Amino acid sequence: MTPYQWFNVVSSLGYVLFTATTSTVTMLVPAIILLRPVSANLYARCTSWIFACWWTSCLFITERLNGVKVRVTGDALPLNAPLLIMSNHKCNLDWMFLWSSAIRTGSMFHVGVFKAVAKSEIRVIPIFGWGCKLNGFAYVRRRWSSDASHLTSWIQSQIRRRLNANWTLIFPEGTRYTDRNKERSDLSCAKDGLEPMAGEILRPRTKGLALLLRESAKGGGYYRKIVDMTIQYTDADGKPLKGAALGTRCFGQLAKGQLPVATCHVHFDVFSHKDVPAGEDEDEVEAWVWKRWRKKANMLEACASAGQFEGVREWSTSGTAVPLKTQTALRCFFVLQGLVCVGVACSSTAFLAYVACAAVGAAVIAQTDPAWW
Repeated sequence: MTPYQWFNVVSSLGYVLFTATTSTVTMLVPAIILLRPVSANLYARCTSWIFACWWTSCLFITERLNGVKVRVTGDALPLNAPLLIMSNHKCNLDWMFLWSSAIRTGSMFHVGVFKAVAKSEIRVIPIFGWGCKLNGFAYVRRRWSSDASHLTSWIQSQIRRRLNANWTLIFPEGTRYTDRNKERSDLSCAKDGLEPMAGEILRPRTKGLALLLRESAKGGGYYRKIVDMTIQYTDADGKPLKGAALGTRCFGQLAKGQLPVATCHVHFDVFSHKDVPAGEDEDEVEAWVWKRWRKKANMLEACASAGQFEGVREWSTSGTAVPLKTQTALRCFFVLQGLVCVGVACSSTAFLAYVACAAVGAAVIAQTDPAWW
């Protein structure tokens, strides 16, 4: 790699690893010790602010280092209301561009209020997987016999807290797009006598979504709005990027500032919970989701021709950059707290012991994955 690429890696990947590790020790674990025993809601608001600030600082990597423009279209996302967001899963960066969309609502706090239903493999990833669990993510093992009860307990705990700002993200496709996953998806459709989805989109699986809708209805319509999110990536020529260009190697490209994405297109369709199947009839939910996925496939196909989603309303904040002063201030703050953390750890054996205990505790929470967290 060139010296410039090394500089990019240090300022991106180095920043993420350093600040994520140290802020877990200096902010997240103290929040567990001091706030969690007092109030789960106060703890949730505190961790949402921590994640909102940190994730906003990390958007420097996608939007400035890599120069990705974010085009957001469709319905406005309601603030201070529980949302259930379902999306196609194009690549491992989809989460980051939900953060980009959230900050364009005008509220940085809402960058940190989303919780995802994610595959359980993530929970064992040091720092990242631990932090996601501490922020309330639900991990599933893709075995419905165990996932059903776990997800039920998780959503019931969310409903009991009655947090006004609480966004749940779920990928009904169950995995990101790859050519191999597309082949499996099409074979699954053919086996069940269904017409395969056209283009780079996978068959949606709806049991988890139906469960969340059903529990929400039992909780008096906890999720006030259901959001259908469609995401697509285009290159500098306005052509959609193939899934093969956005595989696991995209993290290396992202760190070097060489991500092949020029524009990320994010579209939202927002529905009242009264206009969406309540989840009691899983077949009804599946039919509704398939209808939405067919429309999603058509939107992606149109984007391939026009280079963007057409016939949709663009947000006034679409295409604008996150204020550089805000990102710089946040990055400086997280770097400074990290340096202080390292300095104290080097000079105090007691603090070093605390760091070891904090790491073990965070790992245990993520590994055991309590549904009520």
